[in-house]
Amino acid sequence: MGRSYLILLLQVLASWQAWSWYALRVRDGSDEPWGLLALLALALLLPRGARHPLRSLELGVLAGVNGALVLAWPWLPPLVRTAVCVLCVTAIVSRMTSGRSFHLGTWLLALLSMPVLATVQYYLGYPLRLAAAALAAPMLRTLGLPAVREGVQLVIGSEVILVDVPCSGARMLWVGLFLAVTLACQLRLGAARTLLACVLGMGAILFGNALRVSALTLIEHRQVPCPSWLHEGVGVSSFIPVCLLIAAICLWQHARQRATEAHG
Repeated sequence: MGRSYLILLLQVLASWQAWSWYALRVRDGSDEPWGLLALLALALLLPRGARHPLRSLELGVLAGVNGALVLAWPWLPPLVRTAVCVLCVTAIVSRMTSGRSFHLGTWLLALLSMPVLATVQYYLGYPLRLAAAALAAPMLRTLGLPAVREGVQLVIGSEVILVDVPCSGARMLWVGLFLAVTLACQLRLGAARTLLACVLGMGAILFGNALRVSALTLIEHRQVPCPSWLHEGVGVSSFIPVCLLIAAICLWQHARQRATEAHG
């Protein structure tokens, strides 16, 4: 095991530029430091007591990945470089504690620890707003409002309501995926069931965000006098059932996994 600890130390030291970028992104205000919560969850969920040394094949793969990273370093964006370094360290720690260098839930938690909210908002903000508007329009029509989507706007008669950046649901997406992955790790779901829980959880998140957009559009359309905290209150109220649904999905997958194991 002494050799494994030495390799882990060398991997951490070799990745110092990645850790510098990580710390800078966490402090510069572009990202909320929610990733630290994923790091804490990862540390708490890793097995205790077990010690498994790294195998020769894993050392070879690790050396190959680091060699390729060094060669490609000048052309890779900092986020990709740091993600590779984070996964290398995660693979070593996962092998040492659980005996498996690859565990999907552990790797997903490691990726969620990355300071990526600003990046997600930049690349996925518009598609998320588009999805929210597309789902909210039929919801509003079921309530009797002649809502039509035009881009990321909802048109109700002569009134145009913009689905703005805060309503993209990027934060909701991160928190929902964090909940799904954490529960999957806690329940020891397999890779396929973890992935399925995440996919179904993302569907629940998109639907929940559309409900939030619909509720806020309804309030704005009817010009209901409301306090300043109502926007946040509607967001929390719409996210609670989403969290419960994600938990139910994970528990359902856990029950199916136990049933499969019992019959196997």
